[in-house]
Amino acid sequence: MSETSARASVYMYSVSSVLVALGFISQVADGVGAVFNVFALTVLPTVYFLGCATYVRLVECSAEDLRYGMAINRIRGYYKELAGERADLFLLSGHDDAAGVFLNMGVSPDRRSSAFAFSTAVAVVNGVVGGAVAALALGAIPDLPLWLATVVGVIVAVASIVGWVRRASHILGEAARQVTPRSPTPSRSPSPSAN
Repeated sequence: MSETSARASVYMYSVSSVLVALGFISQVADGVGAVFNVFALTVLPTVYFLGCATYVRLVECSAEDLRYGMAINRIRGYYKELAGERADLFLLSGHDDAAGVFLNMGVSPDRRSSAFAFSTAVAVVNGVVGGAVAALALGAIPDLPLWLATVVGVIVAVASIVGWVRRASHILGEAARQVTPRSPTPSRSPSPSAN
Protein backbone atom coordinates (compact mmCIF):
# COMPACT_ATOMS: atom_id res chain seq x y z
CA MET A 1 0.00 0.00 0.00
CA SER A 2 2.86 2.33 0.83
CA GLU A 3 4.52 1.77 -2.54
CA THR A 4 1.22 2.23 -4.38
CA SER A 5 0.41 5.57 -2.77
CA ALA A 6 4.00 6.80 -3.05
CA ARG A 7 4.21 6.01 -6.76
CA ALA A 8 0.82 7.51 -7.51
CA SER A 9 1.68 10.64 -5.53
CA VAL A 10 5.00 11.13 -7.33
CA TYR A 11 3.23 10.82 -10.67
CA MET A 12 0.39 13.21 -9.80
CA TYR A 13 2.82 15.73 -8.31
CA SER A 14 4.89 15.52 -11.51
CA VAL A 15 1.84 16.21 -13.67
CA SER A 16 0.85 19.16 -11.46
CA SER A 17 4.37 20.59 -11.51
CA VAL A 18 4.61 20.33 -15.28
CA LEU A 19 1.25 22.08 -15.71
CA VAL A 20 2.37 24.92 -13.45
CA ALA A 21 5.66 25.17 -15.33
CA LEU A 22 3.81 25.26 -18.66
CA GLY A 23 1.63 28.06 -17.30
CA PHE A 24 4.70 30.09 -16.35
CA ILE A 25 6.41 29.42 -19.69
CA SER A 26 3.32 30.54 -21.60
CA GLN A 27 3.30 33.84 -19.67
CA VAL A 28 7.02 34.50 -20.09
CA ALA A 29 7.07 33.48 -23.75
CA ASP A 30 4.07 35.68 -24.61
CA GLY A 31 1.65 32.83 -25.14
CA VAL A 32 2.03 29.60 -26.97
CA GLY A 33 4.98 29.71 -29.34
CA ALA A 34 8.20 27.92 -30.18
CA VAL A 35 9.63 28.14 -26.65
CA PHE A 36 6.42 26.73 -25.17
CA ASN A 37 6.28 23.92 -27.73
CA VAL A 38 9.93 22.93 -27.21
CA PHE A 39 9.49 22.88 -23.43
CA ALA A 40 6.16 21.03 -23.57
CA LEU A 41 7.37 18.48 -26.11
CA THR A 42 10.44 17.81 -23.96
CA VAL A 43 8.74 17.49 -20.58
CA LEU A 44 5.34 15.96 -21.40
CA PRO A 45 6.69 12.78 -23.07
CA THR A 46 8.86 12.25 -19.98
CA VAL A 47 5.81 12.59 -17.75
CA TYR A 48 3.89 10.21 -20.04
CA PHE A 49 6.66 7.60 -19.70
CA LEU A 50 6.62 8.07 -15.91
CA GLY A 51 2.85 7.57 -16.00
CA CYS A 52 3.16 4.36 -17.98
CA ALA A 53 5.70 2.94 -15.53
CA THR A 54 3.56 4.08 -12.59
CA TYR A 55 0.43 2.51 -14.03
CA VAL A 56 2.09 -0.85 -14.68
CA ARG A 57 3.50 -0.94 -11.14
CA LEU A 58 0.14 0.01 -9.60
CA VAL A 59 -1.50 -2.85 -11.46
CA GLU A 60 1.30 -5.23 -10.44
CA CYS A 61 0.74 -4.19 -6.81
CA SER A 62 -2.98 -4.90 -7.24
CA ALA A 63 -2.10 -8.34 -8.60
CA GLU A 64 0.09 -8.94 -5.53
CA ASP A 65 -2.79 -7.85 -3.29
CA LEU A 66 -5.09 -10.29 -5.08
CA ARG A 67 -2.67 -13.16 -4.49
CA TYR A 68 -2.31 -12.15 -0.82
CA GLY A 69 -6.10 -12.10 -0.50
CA MET A 70 -6.27 -15.59 -1.99
CA ALA A 71 -3.63 -16.80 0.48
CA ILE A 72 -5.47 -15.24 3.43
CA ASN A 73 -8.73 -16.84 2.29
CA ARG A 74 -6.99 -20.22 2.01
CA ILE A 75 -5.75 -19.92 5.59
CA ARG A 76 -9.21 -18.80 6.72
CA GLY A 77 -10.72 -21.81 4.96
CA TYR A 78 -8.33 -24.10 6.84
CA TYR A 79 -9.25 -22.48 10.16
CA LYS A 80 -12.93 -22.94 9.32
CA GLU A 81 -12.31 -26.65 8.76
CA LEU A 82 -10.57 -26.88 12.15
CA ALA A 83 -13.36 -24.92 13.84
CA GLY A 84 -15.98 -27.47 12.83
CA GLU A 85 -19.32 -26.39 14.34
CA ARG A 86 -17.88 -23.05 15.36
CA ALA A 87 -16.98 -22.12 11.76
CA ASP A 88 -19.99 -19.78 11.89
CA LEU A 89 -17.83 -17.40 13.93
CA PHE A 90 -15.92 -16.50 10.77
CA LEU A 91 -17.73 -13.69 9.00
CA LEU A 92 -15.70 -13.81 5.81
CA SER A 93 -15.50 -16.72 3.39
CA GLY A 94 -12.57 -19.04 2.95
CA HIS A 95 -12.95 -19.35 -0.82
CA ASP A 96 -9.42 -18.91 -2.20
CA ASP A 97 -10.22 -17.68 -5.69
CA ALA A 98 -10.56 -14.15 -7.09
CA ALA A 99 -14.35 -14.18 -6.64
CA GLY A 100 -13.93 -15.09 -2.95
CA VAL A 101 -11.46 -12.25 -2.43
CA PHE A 102 -13.79 -9.72 -4.07
CA LEU A 103 -16.80 -10.94 -2.10
CA ASN A 104 -14.84 -10.57 1.15
CA MET A 105 -14.11 -6.98 0.13
CA GLY A 106 -17.82 -6.36 -0.37
CA VAL A 107 -17.45 -6.17 -4.15
CA SER A 108 -19.62 -8.34 -6.35
CA PRO A 109 -17.35 -10.22 -8.78
CA ASP A 110 -20.03 -9.85 -11.46
CA ARG A 111 -20.34 -6.10 -11.06
CA ARG A 112 -16.80 -5.11 -10.21
CA SER A 113 -15.23 -2.68 -12.62
CA SER A 114 -11.66 -1.58 -13.17
CA ALA A 115 -13.07 1.90 -13.82
CA PHE A 116 -13.14 2.47 -10.06
CA ALA A 117 -9.52 1.48 -9.40
CA PHE A 118 -6.98 4.21 -8.65
CA SER A 119 -4.71 2.78 -11.32
CA THR A 120 -7.41 3.63 -13.85
CA ALA A 121 -7.39 7.24 -12.65
CA VAL A 122 -3.65 7.30 -13.37
CA ALA A 123 -4.32 5.75 -16.81
CA VAL A 124 -6.89 8.46 -17.60
CA VAL A 125 -4.62 11.33 -16.54
CA ASN A 126 -1.72 9.75 -18.40
CA GLY A 127 -3.87 9.23 -21.49
CA VAL A 128 -4.68 12.94 -21.48
CA VAL A 129 -0.96 13.73 -21.17
CA GLY A 130 -0.23 11.44 -24.14
CA GLY A 131 -3.05 12.99 -26.15
CA ALA A 132 -1.72 16.47 -25.33
CA VAL A 133 1.74 15.46 -26.57
CA ALA A 134 0.28 14.25 -29.87
CA ALA A 135 -1.89 17.36 -30.28
CA LEU A 136 0.98 19.74 -29.44
CA ALA A 137 3.33 17.94 -31.83
CA LEU A 138 0.81 18.19 -34.65
CA GLY A 139 -0.13 21.74 -33.67
CA ALA A 140 3.50 22.78 -34.10
CA ILE A 141 3.28 21.94 -37.81
CA PRO A 142 2.59 25.16 -39.73
CA ASP A 143 -0.77 25.45 -41.53
CA LEU A 144 -2.18 22.30 -39.92
CA PRO A 145 -5.77 22.89 -38.78
CA LEU A 146 -6.26 23.03 -35.02
CA TRP A 147 -9.26 20.73 -35.22
CA LEU A 148 -7.12 17.98 -36.76
CA ALA A 149 -4.53 18.21 -33.97
CA THR A 150 -7.35 18.12 -31.41
CA VAL A 151 -9.02 15.07 -32.97
CA VAL A 152 -5.72 13.19 -33.14
CA GLY A 153 -4.99 14.15 -29.52
CA VAL A 154 -8.36 12.79 -28.38
CA ILE A 155 -7.85 9.57 -30.36
CA VAL A 156 -4.39 9.08 -28.85
CA ALA A 157 -5.74 9.73 -25.34
CA VAL A 158 -8.61 7.24 -25.72
CA ALA A 159 -6.35 4.61 -27.32
CA SER A 160 -3.86 5.00 -24.48
CA ILE A 161 -6.51 4.62 -21.78
CA VAL A 162 -8.16 1.61 -23.44
CA GLY A 163 -4.80 -0.05 -24.11
CA TRP A 164 -3.60 0.32 -20.53
CA VAL A 165 -6.89 -0.85 -19.01
CA ARG A 166 -6.76 -3.94 -21.23
CA ARG A 167 -3.17 -4.52 -20.15
CA ALA A 168 -4.26 -4.32 -16.51
CA SER A 169 -6.96 -6.91 -17.12
CA HIS A 170 -4.33 -9.22 -18.59
CA ILE A 171 -1.93 -8.73 -15.64
CA LEU A 172 -4.68 -9.34 -13.06
CA GLY A 173 -5.98 -12.36 -14.96
CA GLU A 174 -2.49 -13.87 -15.01
CA ALA A 175 -2.17 -13.28 -11.25
CA ALA A 176 -5.47 -15.04 -10.60
CA ARG A 177 -4.46 -18.00 -12.80
CA GLN A 178 -1.18 -18.50 -10.90
CA VAL A 179 -3.09 -19.90 -7.93
CA THR A 180 -5.14 -23.07 -8.21
CA PRO A 181 -7.99 -22.65 -5.72
CA ARG A 182 -8.55 -25.43 -3.21
CA SER A 183 -11.92 -24.03 -2.21
CA PRO A 184 -13.40 -22.06 -5.12
CA THR A 185 -16.47 -19.90 -4.74
CA PRO A 186 -19.55 -21.94 -5.69
CA SER A 187 -21.11 -20.71 -8.90
CA ARG A 188 -24.41 -19.03 -8.38
CA SER A 189 -27.31 -20.68 -10.08
CA PRO A 190 -29.76 -18.34 -11.76
CA SER A 191 -32.76 -17.54 -9.64
CA PRO A 192 -35.90 -19.39 -10.71
CA SER A 193 -38.32 -17.26 -12.63
CA ALA A 194 -41.64 -16.57 -10.99
CA ASN A 195 -44.47 -18.12 -12.96
